[in-house]
Amino acid sequence: MSLLLHAIASFIAIVTFLIVLNVQRSVLIPGGFLGMATWLLYLLLREPTNVIIATFVAAIIGSCLSQILSIYYKTPAVVFILAILAPLVPGYLAYRTTSFFVTGNYHQAVVNASLVVILALVISIGMASGTVILKIYNYFKKRTKQS
Repeated sequence: MSLLLHAIASFIAIVTFLIVLNVQRSVLIPGGFLGMATWLLYLLLREPTNVIIATFVAAIIGSCLSQILSIYYKTPAVVFILAILAPLVPGYLAYRTTSFFVTGNYHQAVVNASLVVILALVISIGMASGTVILKIYNYFKKRTKQS
């Protein structure tokens, strides 16, 4: 039941986020499903691994899927990348970091700040890796057709 609730809430949140960003109507639902799938993948991987690995894998798979959906819907990939960024960005953790700095709990603030930086790097590396993986796949696919 909890996973279903997460799925529904993430879908609504991501579609709302895309509406605020003025994304075209035809990609709202696919973007919502992509963001929801990315969030659920993150949730499923977070428990057996850790937050960093779960974020990395979700970013790679989400990036690959966003490239595929952008080709299918003939729209820029940025639209779908925004949908996978929404659930992965550690906004609450960044808020807590700021809160710890303001209240004077510097040790906890530095610990949280380092995790925020690591997650930001992991998201960007994962998204770039997803794009590279898809390009390598397409390269080998073209090469086997030529042989």
